[in-house]
Amino acid sequence: MPTKRGKMKIILINASPRKTGATAKILHEFKSRLEGYEDTDVVLYHLSDLKIDYCKGCCICYKTGECIINDDAEMLSKEISEANGLIIGSPNYASAVSGQLKTFVDRGHFAVEQLLSNVYTISIVTYENADGRPAIKYMQKLFTVSGARNMGALLIKIPFNENPMDKERIKKQIGRLSNRLYNAIKTKASTTIVNRVFHAAALRFVFRPLVIKKGSKYQGVLKHWQKRGIRYE
Repeated sequence: MPTKRGKMKIILINASPRKTGATAKILHEFKSRLEGYEDTDVVLYHLSDLKIDYCKGCCICYKTGECIINDDAEMLSKEISEANGLIIGSPNYASAVSGQLKTFVDRGHFAVEQLLSNVYTISIVTYENADGRPAIKYMQKLFTVSGARNMGALLIKIPFNENPMDKERIKKQIGRLSNRLYNAIKTKASTTIVNRVFHAAALRFVFRPLVIKKGSKYQGVLKHWQKRGIRYE
């Protein structure tokens, strides 16, 4: 699934409010590794640099396919929809992902519109004390129900302001996951059977009946599905 320039497009998103913290450092290491391949185009976005307002709950995007708010959410969502790979990293706040990430997810056409259809993904969560696992589970579930092909997750417990790149174990984990993501995109690899079954069930029993029931109110959703080759009859 190369881009028009013949390169794999891989998007990295730092959902931490800090651009030099542990999460950012891990993402920069992923970026460096993936840029080592000649046929990759890797872009890192910091959510803290972007203007993304809260969802208004108007549901107009389901009808038109676009949000009525004119800010960076639509831009980033479009970038992801055109990507081959996506890596999102977030710190753990109160047993969940950051507020910045949740705000973007609410605006980003993820689940219902199947934003991540056939996009290869890796989720990253950093935490200092406890309960990082619920945050990583949230991200993996979000990826799966949004159509992604999950290639793995990285859950890192690390003291505040400590550099994760000082630990050889973490560097090796990043190296393995980078290679896995690259090779999966290159070979158009399938994901696990659990991933496939879970997504198929969500699409068949949750999203498809909802979209059909809503009819013309969800024409925007159908536009996204048609573009991504998702059957809805």
